[in-house]
Amino acid sequence: MAEIKAGKILIEGKTKIIYELENNQVLLQSKDRITAGDGARAHDLKGKAAISTSTTCKIFELLNNAGIKTHFVKQHSDTSFIGVNCDMIPIEFVTRRVATGSFLRRHEGVKEGFRFCPVKLEYFYKVKVILLFVRII
Repeated sequence: MAEIKAGKILIEGKTKIIYELENNQVLLQSKDRITAGDGARAHDLKGKAAISTSTTCKIFELLNNAGIKTHFVKQHSDTSFIGVNCDMIPIEFVTRRVATGSFLRRHEGVKEGFRFCPVKLEYFYKVKVILLFVRII
């Protein structure tokens, strides 16, 4: 990929860093970091950044091709992509395959480890948000 000059860090979260670029763009760099419980549990998982970036880029390409405008410009590397610097919608989408963590606190009577088929999709309003992102738990 072409070399770019990343500027200052605009924000750093649990799983990614956003750098300022020229032309009102940003570089979104994923981390090999996996979190649970709103960051209460975290550890490094080699290769996670590449999987997250690939998945994210494919989703944004699909949305853009369907005529839904997003901030996505292009994938830059295995672990980063370029986007337009913009205000994000403070919504988090969580796709769950297994009942665990905060889901159990909100839904008494569901046993830990219950497998959802089909997967369970939840929406949350986020006071602090970095990105509109899909998380698979």
